[in-house]
Amino acid sequence: IRAQLVEQQKCLEQQTDMRVQLLQDLQDFFRKKSEIEMEYSRNLEKLAERFMAKTRSTKDHQQY
Repeated sequence: IRAQLVEQQKCLEQQTDMRVQLLQDLQDFFRKKSEIEMEYSRNLEKLAERFMAKTRSTKDHQQY
C-alpha cells in the first residue's frame, strides 16, 4: 500500500506541475496580448487624432 501511495503522490505532483506550467503559460499569453492591445489602442487613438485634425483644417478652409 505504501508503494501505491507514493506512486499516486508522484502522479499528483506531475499533474500539479503541468497545471502550474499551463497557468504560467496562460499568464504570459494574456500579458503579451494586453501589451499588444494597448499598443493597438494607442495607435488607433493617434490615427483618430490625425484624422480629426485633418477634417478640422479642411472645414476651416472651406469656411473662407
